[in-house]
Amino acid sequence: MQTLTDERFLVSPFFVFFLIYSNIIGVGILSFQRDIIKSAGYDAWISVLLSGISIHVLVWMIYRILTIANNDIIYIHQFCFGKWIGGLLNVFIIIYFFVVGLIVFRAYIDVVQAWMFPLMKTWQISVIFLFLLYYIVSSGFRVITGMCFWGTVIPFVFLFPLLVFSLEFAQFNHLLPLFNHSVNEILGSSKKMVFQFLGFETLLMFYPFIKNPEKSKKWAHFGVLFTIFLYLSITIITFVFFNEEHLKHTIWPTLTLLKIAEMPFIERVEYIVVSLLFLVVLPHICQHLWAVCRGLKKLVNIKQRISLFICLFLFFLFSNVLESHKQIERLVDLYSSVGFYFIYLYVPFLFLTINIKQKLTK
Repeated sequence: MQTLTDERFLVSPFFVFFLIYSNIIGVGILSFQRDIIKSAGYDAWISVLLSGISIHVLVWMIYRILTIANNDIIYIHQFCFGKWIGGLLNVFIIIYFFVVGLIVFRAYIDVVQAWMFPLMKTWQISVIFLFLLYYIVSSGFRVITGMCFWGTVIPFVFLFPLLVFSLEFAQFNHLLPLFNHSVNEILGSSKKMVFQFLGFETLLMFYPFIKNPEKSKKWAHFGVLFTIFLYLSITIITFVFFNEEHLKHTIWPTLTLLKIAEMPFIERVEYIVVSLLFLVVLPHICQHLWAVCRGLKKLVNIKQRISLFICLFLFFLFSNVLESHKQIERLVDLYSSVGFYFIYLYVPFLFLTINIKQKLTK
C-alpha cells in the first residue's frame, strides 16, 4: 500500500497547520454567530468547544485510516470496496469537493457585491477570480500550500486586531447566566457549528503530498486547535457586542464588527476587510479544486489541466445560475447536512472498515 509521489512535489509536515486552517476558515467566519445563537443563545460558545473537540477525534481517525493505507481516499475506496463500489464512492467524493469549492466561490462573490461593487454582475467578478484560480491550481500543490501560508498569516495579523475595537462597547453581562440552555439546544447549536469546521477532510486527498506524513499529525491538531481559538474568540466578542435579537437578524456579524474600527486615513474599512478576506477564501477554493482534479486524474486518467478547465467552466456556469442570496443559503444548507453525515457517519465507518480489512489481509 505504498504511495509513489515524487519528493519534489512534497511539502514539510509543518505546513499541514496552514493547510488545515485554510481548509476550515472560509466565508462562513463572517456569519456563523447568527446560526449558532438561534438554538443555544449566548451559551452557543459551548457549542464551538464541543464541535471543535469532535473534529479533533475525527482528525485522529482520518490519520489512522491514512496511516494504514499510506495513500489517498481514491485508493482507499478501491482497496476497501473494490473497483466498482469504490469507483462510485470516488465519484461522490469528487462531487463533494467540487460543491465545497463552488459554495465558497459564490459566497465570496456575494459578499463583494453586497459590500464593494453592488453594480457589478456576477459573471464579471467570477471571470477575474477564475483566471487567478487557474494560475494557482495549475502551478501545483506546493504553490497552493504557499498560498495557504500567506492566506493564514496576512489576514490574521491585520484583521484580528480590528475586532478589539468593538470591545469598547462590550456588555459582558450578555454572557450571564451561564448554562442557561438545555443539552439538546446546545447540541443543536453544535450541529450548526460543525459546518464551519468542514473542509479538514481534504486531508484525505493531500496526505500523500506530505513529507514524513506521520510527523504532520501534531500540526493538523494544532491547526484545528487554532481555528477553535479563533472561532471562540470571535464568538465571545460578538456576543458581548450584539443584542441577541439584533444578532439573529444580522447577515454578516463579523464584518459589522470589523467596520467599527476607525482610522484617520481610511473611511471605508470594510473595503480592506473584504479584500483581505480574498486571501482567506482563495487557498480554500484552490485546495478543493486541486482535490477534484487530482481525484479525476486517478479515477479516469484525465490530465489535471483539462479537468481544471472543466471545473472552472462549471464554476462560471453555476455561479451565474445562483443569483440570489437565498439560493446560496439553500445550497449551503444542503452541503451542511451532507457534510455532517459524511464526517460523523462515513469517516467512522471507513475507520472501522479499513481496520478490519487490515486484520483480514494479514
